[in-house]
Amino acid sequence: MNTFLQFILRSVISVSIGSASFVVYLLSFELSFPLSLLSAAATGIAIFYTIKGAQKGIWLNKKGLNRKEYRYISKNLKEAREKVKRLQKQQLKVRSLGAFKQILEINRLSRRIFQLVNKDPKRYYRAESFFYYHLDSVVELTEKYTFLAAQPGKSKETFLSLQQTRSTLDELIDTLEKDLQLVLADDMDHLNMELTFAHKHLSHHKDLK
Repeated sequence: MNTFLQFILRSVISVSIGSASFVVYLLSFELSFPLSLLSAAATGIAIFYTIKGAQKGIWLNKKGLNRKEYRYISKNLKEAREKVKRLQKQQLKVRSLGAFKQILEINRLSRRIFQLVNKDPKRYYRAESFFYYHLDSVVELTEKYTFLAAQPGKSKETFLSLQQTRSTLDELIDTLEKDLQLVLADDMDHLNMELTFAHKHLSHHKDLK
């Protein structure tokens, strides 16, 4: 169930129970209209967040995570989101086509890894190197490169530094590709198992014929 449907479900339930409780508070407990309304609203809100907590618990259990792990991963994802945004801003600052393509690829890989982990937090443990080291490296190097490349009157040393940075960024692209492969490792294993099973089934079917 997606987040929007979960929100609709708990909203409908909380409003329904809140409305019913208003009648109970007003008629059965003989509270005043304002107090009944306030109590019903409090009941509805309490029900809403109770259901939300239960839904989250079910989702975490399905993902094989506990709340402590999820808080830790969420914190790192929040920091990573800001770094990915910083990377995206650098895309418009480069002037050479080669550097543009390079940073575009860095952005593509970084966003893909982030999106996969954000959707399935348990994948985080396969991408810890990306979140701890590699993302920081590509952000810092990319920002320094775009800053230096935009300066007028570059010296020979500056051009050399820019070339070395481009070379290092190429190496980091290879590293990001490996990070992505690690994040997708379980999917690849599952696909290979399905392929093996399909081939065995097809071979068995041919033998029967």
